[in-house]
Amino acid sequence: MTLKDLLASDAYRDYVLALDAHLEHQRFDHDAAVEPLIVALHEGWLEHAGTTPIALRELITTERLQTLNYIAQKLVAFSEADGGADNIVNEAANLHMPIGHLVEYLVLRDESSDITAYLRKIRMPSARAYAARVSKMFRAASIDLPGPG
Repeated sequence: MTLKDLLASDAYRDYVLALDAHLEHQRFDHDAAVEPLIVALHEGWLEHAGTTPIALRELITTERLQTLNYIAQKLVAFSEADGGADNIVNEAANLHMPIGHLVEYLVLRDESSDITAYLRKIRMPSARAYAARVSKMFRAASIDLPGPG
């Protein structure tokens, strides 16, 4: 399975609809085109993380609510009204948006992985500080989930 196959799959499309419903204050553009340049960028991120589109498909099935919570937390934390001080306008979320968050989630979930090293490989500015923030979000993503019955 390629990343493009994943983006076109019913499982992923269903996940994106669930994410859209889960996000309270985020616009979502379901009609945005699959951009080859962004697919190539995400394929590089998958390679740096040592994971695959198949692992992403498994993740959105087995840890659906946790990943929805993680992405929602990140969007709230990193979105700035009116573009913020750096004047970067937050575009509506689209089909590509969850991929980077899901790759990070997989890296954070794998205790043998180094999230800071991964973030440096993908050239994330302030990788160490960002890693600390997303690690807390990762831990919080499942706190409110119901326990085993």
